[in-house]
Amino acid sequence: ANIREAEPKVLILGQCHAEEIYGVEIAMEIIKQFLYPDQNKKQFLQEGLFGSEIWIVPTHNPEGLRVVHGWNRNDEYLLDHTFRKSIRDVTNYGVVDYQVGIGHDHDGVDLNRNYDFNWSFGDTLLQPCSGSGCTTYPDDFDYYRGEYPESELEVQAIVNLAREQNFLLSIAYHSSRSGRIDRYIIYPWAWKDKCKCDVTELKQHSPGFNLIESLGVELASIVTSYQNQDYQHTGSSYRKGNAQDWFYSETGCIQYLIEAGHSDTDDNIYGEGLLVEEEFINDVVESNLDGFFHVLMRAVGNNYNGVIANQIRGQVLDDNSIPISGAIVNIPKLENDLTKPRYTDEMGFYSRLLHPDEAYTLSVSAFGYKTITSSINHSSAKATDQDFNLSLLPKYNLKVSISTPDNQIADFSLIRKHVLQADTFLISADEIFVWPEGDYELTLISSAYMTDVVDIQLRNDEAINFSLLYKEVSFQKQYSSQNFQNWYSGFVGDSIAVPLDYLSSGDSIVIEMLFKYELEQGYDYLHLNYINNLDTINIKKFTGKSLEFYIEHIPFQIPVNHSGGKLLFQVHKDDNINYPGVQIDYIKILRGSSSPLKIDERSPAMPYKYSLAQNFPNPFNPSTSISFVVPNRSQVIISIYDIRGNFIEKIVDGVYVSGKHTINFDAARYSTGIYLYRLKTEDASFTKKFMVIK
Repeated sequence: ANIREAEPKVLILGQCHAEEIYGVEIAMEIIKQFLYPDQNKKQFLQEGLFGSEIWIVPTHNPEGLRVVHGWNRNDEYLLDHTFRKSIRDVTNYGVVDYQVGIGHDHDGVDLNRNYDFNWSFGDTLLQPCSGSGCTTYPDDFDYYRGEYPESELEVQAIVNLAREQNFLLSIAYHSSRSGRIDRYIIYPWAWKDKCKCDVTELKQHSPGFNLIESLGVELASIVTSYQNQDYQHTGSSYRKGNAQDWFYSETGCIQYLIEAGHSDTDDNIYGEGLLVEEEFINDVVESNLDGFFHVLMRAVGNNYNGVIANQIRGQVLDDNSIPISGAIVNIPKLENDLTKPRYTDEMGFYSRLLHPDEAYTLSVSAFGYKTITSSINHSSAKATDQDFNLSLLPKYNLKVSISTPDNQIADFSLIRKHVLQADTFLISADEIFVWPEGDYELTLISSAYMTDVVDIQLRNDEAINFSLLYKEVSFQKQYSSQNFQNWYSGFVGDSIAVPLDYLSSGDSIVIEMLFKYELEQGYDYLHLNYINNLDTINIKKFTGKSLEFYIEHIPFQIPVNHSGGKLLFQVHKDDNINYPGVQIDYIKILRGSSSPLKIDERSPAMPYKYSLAQNFPNPFNPSTSISFVVPNRSQVIISIYDIRGNFIEKIVDGVYVSGKHTINFDAARYSTGIYLYRLKTEDASFTKKFMVIK
């Protein structure tokens, strides 16, 4: 089990919702088959073991499951066959409170609403049931999304596993207790909330939906009910923070949520209010076992038992045949702006299912290597094995010189952005870097001197001189105390105006803002424009999401016809779907000054509170910046942990004065993976995650 091999991986998630225990039964039967194989299924088992890696999680809600089976809490026996959520005291009464019977449990979180892809559309705390079905089936409070995305340890465990392992396929077993949608297979995605319709052509589909749906159709015909009826199937209809949509968007893994069940089609009601009845359990488990083996054979890609095998897989290697972890394998027909890049694992391995009737192209890229683009030849008879050897790009010297008006040596952060990677370097004097050929955006930051942003095309040895002035904060304002989340969400066209009447034509400024946003990709935008009388210059726009606060530096030169112009931050939305919007913590306008400002000329300080910012860049290799704020003189400790919570090292342990502080963290000796960093003071504690990609 400890041997890592370059092969496709399959993930089986048993029970998620506490009462939906068919998943536990099916997952345990799968494990039993590998230990004590049925002769009729032995060939499937052998093919699966030799041609794939299988991960099985019978339950990732064990505490909730305990409530369903019954347990003793402080000498009180508790039992609720209909409990759905996780165990968490969300109402802060000091005890997990739930009510026996369907719905109305004040505490707990719906784990399948807690993923960070479209999390904001899930139910808020104590949100009652809504819709026509509530009269006959009131299940108030059962779909609470959690305090924030991935707030639950159970979801964090699955998310971390998915990111580490790069699964090709997954099944998540559920069972609808109402019987209204049991015997159903749901996959990513066919959202109808934008068109508010059931017209197939008007729904928003996941990229590669025809491929995903075709396997869903096959599963639906294999996993039949005791009435010999096929399961129904559909893409996810709504954005709700579901696992199957998150898996595909985040990692490329195609997950099928199977609502296992047996309810009669005439009344859709389970006997005695129980989801699992002894009379039907063997039939439900057996039919779903057939579905599992079909998915397993699809992952193996050997056309065993007539399963189509269209798939491309292989390793990305360097010229010395060393695996390249974190290389990006892009198949345009299977990706879009809603999906994240698909990375190779630690073995440099990648695998993607393909539709037999589609033609595909593929590109493979990694920082410092030449990109390869190729068409894909694939067959229904056998998976296509195709390795790629990437050649190193030529490297050039980049001499970075820094001059300041007082000729003092200072510490600077040099942020390097490349389309494939972002890094932060700590420098204090002239330095020569050796970097691969490419296009870079460089941002030089310090506490005393003006921020500078330059673009460079590195095709030969180059030299760049940052001739810095003192930093003058011409404008600053903090907005976080205002309810900007509702402001952006509710009123299209409302804006923030920043006056620039104190500036002159030709002045160079840097706009610095700390903000986060969640906007509908390609439909909603945050625009930053320069407005001068009737003239408008589009400076920058943002769409999609950045769920953690981060700092953006935007250079701008005041145009020649400037006369009382201003900056306008404005959100434009299409009004179809109410995404949360934008939240701005502060905006600053920076410009250079030939002399340092006197104390009484400096802008008033903004009020501080304890906070820990998301590191930038993230993911990164090998270094990143971590910023934190303390409101008064404080002892600060920042520690690093692995994803399982094991302590690795302290990177900060000292006393800091009131204000914002930034440290540079070098992870050169860390392997690829996800880590936690935790800030702790006497009065506050914060934990965030970062990803190292080698």
